This record gives sequence, structure tokens and C-alpha cells, in this order.
Amino acid sequence: MLTKKTYLIILATILALLVFLIFRVENWQLWCLIVMIASLWGVSKDAKPISWLRFMPAGLLTLLIFYIIYKYANPFWFKVVAWQTESMHHTFNWNEWFNAIPGNAPSMFQLWQPEWLTTYMQSVYIYGFTLTYWLCIIRAFFTKDVKKFGRYALAGYLLQVPLILPFYNLIFLQEVWYVQGTPDLLERGLTAAEAFNVTINCFPSMHTSIAFAAVLLAMRERSKWYRWVVGVFGISIMISTLYLNIHWIIDMFAGMLFAYGCVKLSDWIVNRKAFDRFTNYFEGFGTKLEQKLIKDNAATHDKDFSA
Repeated sequence: MLTKKTYLIILATILALLVFLIFRVENWQLWCLIVMIASLWGVSKDAKPISWLRFMPAGLLTLLIFYIIYKYANPFWFKVVAWQTESMHHTFNWNEWFNAIPGNAPSMFQLWQPEWLTTYMQSVYIYGFTLTYWLCIIRAFFTKDVKKFGRYALAGYLLQVPLILPFYNLIFLQEVWYVQGTPDLLERGLTAAEAFNVTINCFPSMHTSIAFAAVLLAMRERSKWYRWVVGVFGISIMISTLYLNIHWIIDMFAGMLFAYGCVKLSDWIVNRKAFDRFTNYFEGFGTKLEQKLIKDNAATHDKDFSA
């Protein structure tokens, strides 16, 4: 007979495997794990008072779905960019206009660039795009709060991708360094063709929107430590887009405004009665398993006692 302890060990093992697989998608470095662990400090302050037996079954299934989406997001995105390059005729070309706006290029951020700071900004830019989202998702998992889980997932990614594509399909705007003919501070070693393809889709800055959505939602949490971790990390990502001469100033502010809209839309969705019903189904799935496990173990105990 499966005991409660054994059942929880199995669920915890599945969780550990999922987190490992998430880290392997983009080969996150050790510092990414450290930031992830730091974000979980004090998670009990924001946790919902329900049992792990009740939350984990549906929680793990949802985390698995998020992982599958994440695993295949990059190949999908590259296909979208290839389609844009080959088939799209953008309605607006903003390269010359953005370059002509005084103060729009982040040249002030290139005045002081020591090697250590450049290395930090490169790492934050490369890994922060997805790490910010997963910091929030995994922490939301540990709060055992379905609404928090849904709000972070919607505002941080699931709403952003479909809603930002119309901007990218209509507006042709490339990265600052490419437009101005300066070196790529991210040091990607791109060919001319690769550089043209990967530098489109600048408005609004999605690095900024994902990071800022995380910051906005983190500010609602009780844990001051978590607010500081996400706040510092998220703002670092936003600054890195300017420091590395990738996004225009207007891109960043547009990304912040876009993130705010996604957060508000996620609030509206999560606060609907339909989502309350989803929450009940979500928790109810685990409740049935929990009740069955308790009932079976009680029956086994009574049988052993009578024997």
C-alpha cells in the first residue's frame, strides 16, 4: 500500500526532475541556480495553507505543460522570425525615425563599461529573458496558490507572446548597434545575414516586458527578500538592453507599458468566476487523490490492528 510519505517522495522526485529539465533547455549556469534558490527564501510568507498532497498532482501536470511550451518555444520563435523575413512586408519601418530622435539611442550607457560589468550584463541579457519567468513560475508553484500560478504564467509569457506579435509583424525596427553600425556588444559572432534576421522585432522590448511584469507582480508579495531579488534582477535585465546597445530608450518604456497591460489583463482573467471554477477543479483533482490515500491507509491500519 502506498503511504503518504512514499507518495510525497514520488511527487518531490518528479518535481526535481522537471526543474532539472527546465534548467537543461538553455544550459543555465550555476549562478542561475543560485538566483533561483534565493528567490525561494521566505516563500512560506506567501504560501496558501493547503496540503502538498492537494496541490502537487495538478501543479506538476501544469508545470510539465509549461516546460513543454518552453522547450519548443525557441524553435517556434525562429520559425516566426524566418517567416517574417521571407514573407512579411512591414507596414512601418522605424529604423531611420528612431535613430533621428534625440536621446533615443542609449549612448549614455556606453560611457563607462568595465569588463566585469559588461560580462554581468551579457549574462543577465542572455539568461535573464527566460530565467525571470521561471523564477516566478517555480516560486508560484511553491506557494501552492493556483491563482498566483496562473497570474505569473499569463502575465509573464502566455499573454505576452501572442499579443506582442502584431507589433513585430507591423513594425520593422532593428537593434541600435545594427542601425548605427557599431560593434555587437553581446559578441554573438553573427554573419551579415544572421545579424539582419536576429536584430528585428525591437518594439516593444520583450526582454523588458517579461522582466517588468515579474517586477510588478513580485511587488505584491509579502516577502521583502523576494521583492528585492526579482526587483534587482528584473531591473538589471532592463538596463542590460540599453547597456549593450540593443534596444532604444522608447523600446524599453514601450515594453514596460506593454507589461503593465498584460498584468492587468491577467488580473482580469484570474479574477473571473470561470477561473475560480478552474481553481476548484485544479485543487479538487489532488483532493480526491489525498482522500483516497488517507482512506486506503486508514483501512490498512484498521486491518493490521484487528489482526
